[in-house]
Amino acid sequence: MKSLLKKCVSFNNTFARINTVRLASSKSDVQKKEEAKNVEDIKVKTNIVVEKFGAITTLNIDRQNTRNSLDEATLREMTEAINAFDKDAEAKVLVFNGEGGSFCSGFDLDEVEEKGYNTLIDAAARFRHRPLCVKPTIAAVSGYAVGEGFELALACDLRVIEDTAIIGCLGRRFGAPQSLYGARRLTSLIGLSRALDLLMTGRPISGTDANIMGLAHKLTTTGTALGESIKLAKSLVKFPQNALIMDKLAAVNSQLNPNSEESMRDEAIMNSLLGSALEDLKQGIKKFQGGIGKHGKFYKLSEVPLKDWELEESLEETTIKLDDENKDKKA
Repeated sequence: MKSLLKKCVSFNNTFARINTVRLASSKSDVQKKEEAKNVEDIKVKTNIVVEKFGAITTLNIDRQNTRNSLDEATLREMTEAINAFDKDAEAKVLVFNGEGGSFCSGFDLDEVEEKGYNTLIDAAARFRHRPLCVKPTIAAVSGYAVGEGFELALACDLRVIEDTAIIGCLGRRFGAPQSLYGARRLTSLIGLSRALDLLMTGRPISGTDANIMGLAHKLTTTGTALGESIKLAKSLVKFPQNALIMDKLAAVNSQLNPNSEESMRDEAIMNSLLGSALEDLKQGIKKFQGGIGKHGKFYKLSEVPLKDWELEESLEETTIKLDDENKDKKA
């Protein structure tokens, strides 16, 4: 009997040791996976910061030591972020911004020398879409927006530009062409004569000059471009989006994509949005008939239910009682 008990105790101890080893091994594997995941998350975005404020997404370039120049890694991170914005049904407006007081100083010349100009052009292929995104985009332009940074601002639908910003095709000094459709976009925005002036001379202009030329949706003071861009984005979010996107695509196609494959793609998108736009219109007519948006008002476009106390009808009644003495005097 004692021999049997010894065998049972020995078996239990062995089983416990095996389980302990297995648990320790399993825990170690989990820790390794978590550590690997954390490392992977850190590597996902190292040169940009993406933030979401409800339906508004901001894409902030964060390479402040080079005035937010674009290297291959940054361009690929931006491409992933833009594609994610496109696929996000809740996201309505994308705002581009540069951290540290500069929008974007163009391609990183050290990387151009190391990897070649075509490598960066390939990495920036997403910026050649016309329009950049189907949904609205805004550039919050501060500090330097030059070279490919200028082209990025031109690719956006709207630009909020600070008066002290420096804008221009500074790549002219080094023989770099406008390779992200910047020349075509610039010409469509300000006309051939002014576009040729900036393209051929490469001279920089201030935000104030850019506003005079028609490049700015809004001119603002130093340090306020991002805030004003978010305010502008909020004003766009409140509208029904289907018709807004349809009109945007029609305008872009008329200038940038006549009779092209991209134009046909956008026409297909507009046709797919038509049914939803008509439904939005039906709801809009009901709102208008209810008094919302009349007399050209652009504020309080959302119907707000009335409080219970606002629905109650009140009638003030005043009763005057005269005593007999006052009645006799008046008689």
